[in-house]
Amino acid sequence: MGRDRTGRIRGIGTGPTPKSLWGSRSEQKLRQDNESLKEKIEALEERMKKIESRGNNEDSLAGRRVRILNFSGEVVDSGILMSDDNDNVVMGKKLGGEYYEVYILIAHDPTASLFIKDADRKNMNDVVGSHIIWFKEYVEHEDD
Repeated sequence: MGRDRTGRIRGIGTGPTPKSLWGSRSEQKLRQDNESLKEKIEALEERMKKIESRGNNEDSLAGRRVRILNFSGEVVDSGILMSDDNDNVVMGKKLGGEYYEVYILIAHDPTASLFIKDADRKNMNDVVGSHIIWFKEYVEHEDD
């Protein structure tokens, strides 16, 4: 039968090898990688389902064109309602049940003041092309 090679058990047949007993290191690494990829795929699928369910929600107003009113009831901006999700935080405030997140398209009254100001944005002209937070009762849907 000859001289024994390292890592082999001689006997009848080829016998067990280190690879057949413990597997190769590269296979172990591949198994670990596959497991982590499966976990990531499952997490992404769950996240996708959540996003799809939010998009299919008929009660959601997101994506609708709106008019922003000042406290006198005059139209100061036109925009798109981005979110009515109570958990979103915009301009440092949680939307809760009283605010909408709105993307501003056109400032009808550029000098109208924001009720929540930050360092760079103080009036409506400063927020064109960005997201702001606004009271729900002062947001009017354009298709109404």
